[in-house]
Amino acid sequence: MARDLNMDGRHVPYLKEPERSHHAVTKGYADTKLSLLGGSMQGEIGMAGKRISHLGEPQHDNDALRLSSANDYYLRRDRANWMRADLSVGGFRVRGMANPQTDQDGVNLRTLQASVASFTSAADKVVGDAITNHANILN
Repeated sequence: MARDLNMDGRHVPYLKEPERSHHAVTKGYADTKLSLLGGSMQGEIGMAGKRISHLGEPQHDNDALRLSSANDYYLRRDRANWMRADLSVGGFRVRGMANPQTDQDGVNLRTLQASVASFTSAADKVVGDAITNHANILN
């Protein structure tokens, strides 16, 4: 056969066990092999902590992808520079932010509230001292 086999929607019964990687298999054979991984053709495959390696580039939205593809496609990684564009989280919250270290770092609400409280306390002290000193000068 030099061309594809068109079965016109018909089944191929009585396939024997495959001997080579390119041989066709029955659904029963595939289900048995998948059940050894903890899954089935109908649901998810349980990998029992194992990894899938040597994934190709994703072609469809539901394709599995490797970490470098996730970085390239979804985090807009540009070699050594991460995220050169604005980040839009589409109305979702960003959680787990670290305490800011530079002026460009994002700030979580707890850090902002603590900074405002500290500033307000310091400002109240300065104003209070100024009023006391002013009163002492006038006396």
